[in-house]
Amino acid sequence: MIFKRTPLKNGFTLLEIMAAVTLLALIFTTVMQIRAGAIDKADRGRSLSISSRLGKSLLHQIEAGLVIDLHDGYSGDFSEEGFGQYKYVIGVGDSSQYSSISANDLEDVWRDYRKNQAEDATAEEEEQKPEFTRVFITISYPISAGKETQDYVLEALVDTWAVERDFELYDFLWPELDPEEIH
Repeated sequence: MIFKRTPLKNGFTLLEIMAAVTLLALIFTTVMQIRAGAIDKADRGRSLSISSRLGKSLLHQIEAGLVIDLHDGYSGDFSEEGFGQYKYVIGVGDSSQYSSISANDLEDVWRDYRKNQAEDATAEEEEQKPEFTRVFITISYPISAGKETQDYVLEALVDTWAVERDFELYDFLWPELDPEEIH
């Protein structure tokens, strides 16, 4: 008697099934990692967008002269706007210690020069106020579920009357406008 082997006509071998499951697991893992990275980038982008809008809103308040007792190092948070985890520090003037974090060497030299120039000014020169004052707003915002934060720095030249809330200077610059009507 001769036994003849007949090949299997339907179905997969165990080895083929294991290879397919392994390949599916690798693809699923890769897709989930890409998804997690995309969610993290979207969260960071949202936080940056919120901090940008909050910073511009604060800058507009400063430009309108609505921030009372503004000084170098003025700080707070945006809890009134519903974003208490977003904190800010305002630097006022060219020689502010709260100036741009990413300042290069030439800018540092210029700031030191301006600071020394301001210290050497006579009483007569101090009475002449510049038309604009440099304002730095540094907003610290959360970048993850943990306690990690990142900074967004907004720098602008603002009318000196608005920074110092000097309405006499305002009247001198724009005599036809009445600050009481603005409020």
